[in-house]
Amino acid sequence: MPDQLSPAPTMQIFDAAEIGAFIRLRRKELGYTQEQVAAMSDCSPRLIGEIERGRKTVGIQRVLDLASNLGIDIALSVRGA
Repeated sequence: MPDQLSPAPTMQIFDAAEIGAFIRLRRKELGYTQEQVAAMSDCSPRLIGEIERGRKTVGIQRVLDLASNLGIDIALSVRGA
């Protein structure tokens, strides 16, 4: 896959839309369809689309499971520390 699709190794995320965009880039980088990722994550393709569009009503656990299935680590840190 071309490097231009690879998300930055680390980036600050400030809202649901940025998380969704990062997940979409990673999914495409891996060559998966929304349907394939939905099957891996035990959810519907519609939910994957909602996450990728940054819909704010999606449960955080679903996002964490999806990120894990795509090999994305989510880390928290204290600003300014």
